[in-house]
Amino acid sequence: MDALDKLIQLASLSGALDLRCLLSGPLELDHAPAPAGEAVYHVVLDGACTVLRKGHAPLELRAGDIFFLPRGDAHVLSIQARETGAAPAAMEARHNGAVTVESNCGGRQPGVDLLCGRFLYAPRALLIDVLPDVVHVSFADASAVYLAPLVQTMRREAEDARLGAPSIVTALSTALFTMVLRAWLDGQPSLAGVLGLLANRRLGASIIAMLERPAEPWTLEMLAKEAAMSRATFMRAFSAHSDSSPLALLSHVRMQLASTMLTHTKKSIADVAADVGYQSEAAFSKRFKELYGVAPGRFRAVNGLG
Repeated sequence: MDALDKLIQLASLSGALDLRCLLSGPLELDHAPAPAGEAVYHVVLDGACTVLRKGHAPLELRAGDIFFLPRGDAHVLSIQARETGAAPAAMEARHNGAVTVESNCGGRQPGVDLLCGRFLYAPRALLIDVLPDVVHVSFADASAVYLAPLVQTMRREAEDARLGAPSIVTALSTALFTMVLRAWLDGQPSLAGVLGLLANRRLGASIIAMLERPAEPWTLEMLAKEAAMSRATFMRAFSAHSDSSPLALLSHVRMQLASTMLTHTKKSIADVAADVGYQSEAAFSKRFKELYGVAPGRFRAVNGLG
């Protein structure tokens, strides 16, 4: 398992395809901020629309574009009329057995055909924390050509609504996250933060070591050895990619692992603390509350098995 795969698992990532939207303009669709733990995505199958976000330049989307907001920020989808003077019909919604289909076309050609859904993730997921506010890729690009078959399968299942289609589109939506992230990473000439560390073969080895052996009493010297570097070289290379220190990142990794254990196992808080490298339950609980805003027991009661 590579470090990115481990971070995706720690984030407890799951996807949901909510809507197939066949829309005509002029139309502006307001999207309020998503609840905590939800990212939002739009896949443009045909046509065009514009994404408007307060304080940012408009972003034009065309067929093949996938627009992903990791923190579910508020936005508006703006759709222009295909014909001068044309007015959209009333919005209608129906569930076709696989997804809800919304349309205001009234039998006319839509200005945009969209798949709209969500990615759900664990609180304070490290992977989500290090992503930018917008991830934008296109499966029309040669570098992301492997995305096209996945999207076309999602489209077909959402249209045909055959037996098992809801389960299939849910599974494909979950896979979409990883494939979109891979396409986006392939298109970045340089990366910062945890993603930049993972992209560096030597530094990535130290991150994998943290993830695989969180209870180890890690020191800078030990992490540098995992990266096959001297302590000084390791610190210089790490600082070139991240504003955080190695030990601060280790603390975040440990808390992410702990949150997963609290929500998916019945281990005692003391055992969870020990599993992520804390000999003192009190020290663990203090750090956990600093990051998540609640004590581990309360976090488990709200999010976990109880």
